[in-house]
Amino acid sequence: MHISFRNNISALLLIVAFALYGCENYAERTHKSWAPPPSAPVYDDSSIYARISAAVQTDPALQGTHIEIKVKDGHVTLNGSVKNDDQLTRVNMHAWIVDGVRNVDNQIAKN
Repeated sequence: MHISFRNNISALLLIVAFALYGCENYAERTHKSWAPPPSAPVYDDSSIYARISAAVQTDPALQGTHIEIKVKDGHVTLNGSVKNDDQLTRVNMHAWIVDGVRNVDNQIAKN
């Protein structure tokens, strides 16, 4: 039995064609009843500011402090003064745990 080189190439091309067919756009082959994934939530600066401000104002350990909060494109800048390291850490924590915050520039001074 003699198998020619041309038959081997034909078989290889057939295998490659099936493999490439399986790699076509997956989204076009999904079932129509499947729901699209939910879009990512969008956080605006005013809601980020409101959530950080409310957390700082209602934290009993931060009573008597004056903290200024600025938010621009998810970047938070904290200014003001606190009495001790615990208060400094708590203000920083309140800023970081809010969804949508990209980074925190903590410029708070300790008295």
